[in-house]
Amino acid sequence: MPSRLNDPGIPTLTQRAEPVLHVPSSGGGAQAPVLTELAGGAGPEYPEDAFPVLTEVAEPAGAAPSVPPPDTTVLSARLQAEVEQLMREALADAVERIQARMDAELPDIVARVLRDVRPG
Repeated sequence: MPSRLNDPGIPTLTQRAEPVLHVPSSGGGAQAPVLTELAGGAGPEYPEDAFPVLTEVAEPAGAAPSVPPPDTTVLSARLQAEVEQLMREALADAVERIQARMDAELPDIVARVLRDVRPG
């Protein structure tokens, strides 16, 4: 099966996004469209200002002044405490499940051992 990584007919994302970095092969095949080109020459469907740009900060209407983030040492200590509490609870649950399983299986284990072990 041929490798798709070396197939010159499948342009990579870099080749499509940055055509100046790609030297086209002399294969004479159809050129792949560049990602910045619009299909069929159609213009944008919506006006430019219809959607917020990712670099714009969205602030709710009537927002109060922002509160500074807490100190990183406080955050670290609180996170550690929460994780330790969760670990203690998970360990207690695991011990309870192990104890319940042992209590349920112990009579069968004892009966099997007594049946299999011969006196003397």
